[in-house]
Amino acid sequence: MKQPILLTLAFCLSSSATACVFGYHRVNEPIPTKPEEVVQVWTHGQLMRLHDSSMLLDSITGIPVGSPWTCDACRIGLALTDVDSVRVRRNTTVIEGAKALGQSILASYLWTLIP
Repeated sequence: MKQPILLTLAFCLSSSATACVFGYHRVNEPIPTKPEEVVQVWTHGQLMRLHDSSMLLDSITGIPVGSPWTCDACRIGLALTDVDSVRVRRNTTVIEGAKALGQSILASYLWTLIP
């Protein structure tokens, strides 16, 4: 009966380790982004997804996802005082992701061997 509990725990550990590698992370200071990179901006509890964005010391501008990149009239700007958080996708390569996944699976397997 102890084995299924350990396998469940091992699966949860490997899943959470993989989730830390992929996905979005919070940005606290201005960083350069590529035009095709989607930036998540949370403002007043609502999510705005922007591409072709630029973040300055006091504001962030970008074009909402769904609008063409050439639409300058679609570009919006927000003061950082109105922004709750800014998140960008982690820049991990497939090799780094596979390495982290392998390490988490190995750690989970070793965890199940503990009596």
